[in-house]
Amino acid sequence: MDKLRVVALSLLLALFSMTLAWADSGHQLKVYGATFPSNYALYVLDPELLAGWNGPLRDYEKKFIPEKYQQLPVLGGWYGAGMIPDKEVLIQAGFDKAFVLVSGKQQTHESLQELEKLGFDVLALPDVFLQDSVSSFQALGQDLGVPERGAALGEYGQQAMAKVADSLKDLPENAYVRVYFAQDVDGLTTICAHSSRSDVITLAGGINVHQCSAGMDEGVIKISFEQIMHYDPDVILINHPSCMHNFSRDSRWQALRAVRQGQVYFVPYEPFSWLDRPASFMRFLGLQWLANTLHPDRFSIDMEEETDRFLRLFFRLDLSNDAIKKILNP
Repeated sequence: MDKLRVVALSLLLALFSMTLAWADSGHQLKVYGATFPSNYALYVLDPELLAGWNGPLRDYEKKFIPEKYQQLPVLGGWYGAGMIPDKEVLIQAGFDKAFVLVSGKQQTHESLQELEKLGFDVLALPDVFLQDSVSSFQALGQDLGVPERGAALGEYGQQAMAKVADSLKDLPENAYVRVYFAQDVDGLTTICAHSSRSDVITLAGGINVHQCSAGMDEGVIKISFEQIMHYDPDVILINHPSCMHNFSRDSRWQALRAVRQGQVYFVPYEPFSWLDRPASFMRFLGLQWLANTLHPDRFSIDMEEETDRFLRLFFRLDLSNDAIKKILNP
């Protein structure tokens, strides 16, 4: 075992010992998630751990979150177009430690550095590809004193990915579905094919049609409608409610083969977005939905039943059949 691994192991043991000490003292550990994916992971692991939210909860999110946790303070975070929290707010919040899921975005690296500069005890775990979410839940549960819960959430993700992979293992290259992922109100914002955020499209048997220049892979990119016409995708995914409305009103979109053939799908977004903005553990469910959408003949699944199962495990929710249907058909 090399020196670096010894140091890392020592740090983990120290953090675990500190967590046990807090538990023995009766103190409720409070953890700050520096980004939306980090915060969401903390919430489903154990909402009592959550020190606060990165931003105000949307009305549709509040439907799935008990009033007690809706009242947690807004502490800010690292997200969007250069958004950063107020350092004084973080210092005054009095949380015990900070947590960062480190993705390929520069902002997550900056959050880690800034929190360490402020003197916070920071746990950083990888979150580049969907597989990382499995191991991150396991490690997060261990570190925060709820190992069985972390293992259960990670195991769900591992099983979901395995089921999809097994169903698509012999998929011919020419059977991969060409996908355009329309984001924002006008539908002219998208993500790059080689972005880690596009990982779930590939895992679901799709090909993201938009290729980006080197160095632009992790951001959201503005493109022209003419470029979409050139791509002529098989399927269009929509990630914004108003965008779906614009599709029906703007005659330009009707020229696209996917629109004419009814291959336009609105990505479910409750309780949190299933695929992107932000890309979080919700992709465990989103992957199954997308694989079923792109390849229903290969990945046949009762999405109402699976959505219910997911929400019971991750959010501790027992919803009616009608509520599940509304989530799947926004």
